[in-house]
Amino acid sequence: MKQLSNNSIVLKRYANALIGVSFEKKDIDDTYSEFKKMIDYYNDKNNSDFKEYIGLPFIDKKERIDTINILSEYLSLNKTLTEFLSLLVENERINNINNIFEEFVKIKDEKNGLVKMTVISGKKLSSSELKMVQEKIENKLNKKIILEEITEPDAIGGFLIKINGKIFDGSIMTQIKNIATFLKQGAFVYGN
Repeated sequence: MKQLSNNSIVLKRYANALIGVSFEKKDIDDTYSEFKKMIDYYNDKNNSDFKEYIGLPFIDKKERIDTINILSEYLSLNKTLTEFLSLLVENERINNINNIFEEFVKIKDEKNGLVKMTVISGKKLSSSELKMVQEKIENKLNKKIILEEITEPDAIGGFLIKINGKIFDGSIMTQIKNIATFLKQGAFVYGN
């Protein structure tokens, strides 16, 4: 099983805390869209001064929290998210906001019965092929799939599927590699 770093565990806790409060207040969708708005603002290269300023630990926390409050008003963020962002500044975690947002989205989707699936293939799959793969996985997992398709010319035949960090490899290249390994081990006996 994959070992999580202490930082990763802490970031999951922050995301879980925001999810918990948002579900409790029944404003998870609003919190998500406002958090996304904040992330877009934070990552906008035109706002790099803000990003740098807000994360500098030697600048007074009260000043940085005041800046968060002003920005929250400007972006029309709800009270829950504003308090959460202030907490991130208070605990010197604001520089981890992108990772916390990723965890927030994963947990939100999980609670809503959604699973992100990435299909990687050598050529663009038709909509009917994608639909077939999606339906089979949805039936197997009994969850709704959020599908993303990536085309990689290096992928020879077949496709790879990534779900929750697990990779299911049905590519011809992997099958060839498996056969080569099998043959190298001397497992092939002619005529039997």
